[in-house]
Amino acid sequence: MSTETRYPPLPSSWADAMAALAGTAGTERFPGALRQILGQCCSFDSMIVSRYDGALPPVSLYQDLDELQAAITVEFYASGPYLLDPLYQACRNGCAPGAYRLLDLAPEAFYRSEYYRAFYRKINISDEIGVLVQDGPERWFIVSLARFARQQRFEPADTDRLNAVFKVISAAVRRQWGQAEAAVQGGAQDGWEDRMQTFGAGVLSPREQEVVQLILQGHSTPSAAAYLGIAEGTVKVHRHHAYSKLGISSQAELFSMATRHLAAG
Repeated sequence: MSTETRYPPLPSSWADAMAALAGTAGTERFPGALRQILGQCCSFDSMIVSRYDGALPPVSLYQDLDELQAAITVEFYASGPYLLDPLYQACRNGCAPGAYRLLDLAPEAFYRSEYYRAFYRKINISDEIGVLVQDGPERWFIVSLARFARQQRFEPADTDRLNAVFKVISAAVRRQWGQAEAAVQGGAQDGWEDRMQTFGAGVLSPREQEVVQLILQGHSTPSAAAYLGIAEGTVKVHRHHAYSKLGISSQAELFSMATRHLAAG
């Protein structure tokens, strides 16, 4: 009896996608080949590839959206809402590289969060998978795969298939866009959390700083009140005073100001 292991044949479409990925490396046709090979793992309606360097605003490397969608999903996102993105926060908090459904990483009360209210409900998608690729101590690429509104949500099997070929995807993305340094120069930078602690220092009271930082971390008014052990009305008062002292009047302006603070290091 033969002990040879028999493997099912790979579909020709997978072989074609692999050939395209290898053949387009270093060219402007690479994103299309990446989209093709990811489409072998799961169906999706849009793909966005972004680079994150520490606390700096993300840089869009590829997106297939129309002009209006791009203005909200890419440009407005980079102006500050990215700070609350569960995918971005997972990278900042040491999540293992791989493919994740957004709701696997988001807080339990995601649909009541500031991120959902201020950004996510405006972008007309039903679900998202993030393929998180690390390219250095503080550099990440996130390949966001989204399904538009009224489409079926992603299933665990979708991320299972993506993770089965994650090493191929990761190597290809890093080869195309990566600039990982061999060594970290000048010592480790302060962490995201440390820099955030100084936001509003010298302008806001300690309690106002706490409220603003909780808002930036994705807390709603009720969850911030529960976290601090104070009334919801008191949270609203502190938020109003903080906005007044900072010279802002909206959540978007708070995002933008915090982004500039983090970028300045």
